Amino acid sequence: MKIKTALFDIDGVLTDGMVYIDKDGNETKRISFADIDAVFELKRKGVKIGFITGEDNKFSKYVQERFSPDFFISGCRDKLSCFKELAEKYKIETVSACFAGDSPKDAELLQYLNITFAPANSHEEARKSAKFITRSSRGDGVIREVAQFILNGNASEEFKDNYFRDRIGEHINVIEILHRDKAFYSSIHESAKVLVETFKAGGKLLICGNGGSAADSQHIATELVSRFFMERRALDAEALTVNTSSLTAIGNDYSFDNVFSRQVEAKGKKGDVLMAITTSGNSKNIIEAVKAAKSIGMYTIGLTGKNKECALFKASDLCICVPSASTPRIQEAHILIGHIMCEFIEKELFS
Repeated sequence: MKIKTALFDIDGVLTDGMVYIDKDGNETKRISFADIDAVFELKRKGVKIGFITGEDNKFSKYVQERFSPDFFISGCRDKLSCFKELAEKYKIETVSACFAGDSPKDAELLQYLNITFAPANSHEEARKSAKFITRSSRGDGVIREVAQFILNGNASEEFKDNYFRDRIGEHINVIEILHRDKAFYSSIHESAKVLVETFKAGGKLLICGNGGSAADSQHIATELVSRFFMERRALDAEALTVNTSSLTAIGNDYSFDNVFSRQVEAKGKKGDVLMAITTSGNSKNIIEAVKAAKSIGMYTIGLTGKNKECALFKASDLCICVPSASTPRIQEAHILIGHIMCEFIEKELFS
């Protein structure tokens, strides 16, 4: 679908988000000549231009006067709602509109539209939400890149490559940090040793998580019950996410907060281990499961993200924190951790 409407945030897209003081002591902001030219080139090609910004000051008024955009909304606190009102009023087709933003406040609109952009140095939440990441930094050629994308028929392979490269780069960065972290190795080693001793003593591993972490729970449990690399006897591991009757009954009769803790109470015993997975570290039902496990003498291992102030880190006996705030990157590292532990356990018990 051809892009007919291009919408931009001002602070952090058109400008770099910085405030400068001129020789007379006045506050000002900078706009790249390349971006100025790109706005007018889009207008000449018949693309309607709009700015949706939370700013409402002298500079935003300057932008409105300088560019004479087709649409201009300042002081906007909910950009998705502002866009929907704009689209309804001016009959803008969602599939023919694009948006470039850089902050968490832009995330909803970046996710809502099919074609969206975030500058290379924008906030992580904006980059996660946008469909494409520009090679340019905010205030320095972002609008020019968006214009090139639009005027080249929305088929820029460079943009697509950059999007995928950025996500893979985020993953590599997280793994590289872990690769250099001796404390991380110690945490995995300690967790795996606890599980080895638990299985030797005839104990079991219970695992719980929500959403993607529920899938990780089942994945890790399966590696131990079936096999990882070696032909050997099965190990007693169970994901507390698989019995839909239990989950729905407990959720209905008690609360969703208790869907795992109630099962821990039924299945766990002193000497067993609970592995609790939550990327935020604060999922209520996971924390309740950890509390239940500790109350009956189980050892608790937590897997979470970059938040040592979270409830899981404080509640569990040992917590492994992945150095990222991005849920997909955390989950990718969690399954790597699970695989390493499974391989270690097999070798220690059966090699």
